[in-house]
Amino acid sequence: MERGRILIVGSSKESTYEIRNLLDNRRFELEIALSPEVGRSILSERWMNLLIIHTELLDEKSVKFFEFLADREIDIPIMIMGEEAAKFREVVRCRNEVECFEKPYHVDEMMSFIRTI
Repeated sequence: MERGRILIVGSSKESTYEIRNLLDNRRFELEIALSPEVGRSILSERWMNLLIIHTELLDEKSVKFFEFLADREIDIPIMIMGEEAAKFREVVRCRNEVECFEKPYHVDEMMSFIRTI
């Protein structure tokens, strides 16, 4: 995914910038949203190759975010990153491809997944 566009969605600067820093020296266009509302706005206006969601954002309220993806038929691969990321796979009820990465992050594994997109 050369010069691919990646949207990173989280609820704190610390978590989203941590993820951004892992990908910063790669050839991607990175955008950050610090709330699901901003994420929806960005996805409404621009096409993205990959959506990265930090686990701190995933709770009962995040259902609306995934309903938005389904309603708009936004078919985008999703990476869930953060503590206990794998347990949140069930929260992401959508038809999109979902991959989970837990801390400590393994950049080689992340890049391998990204290259398959």
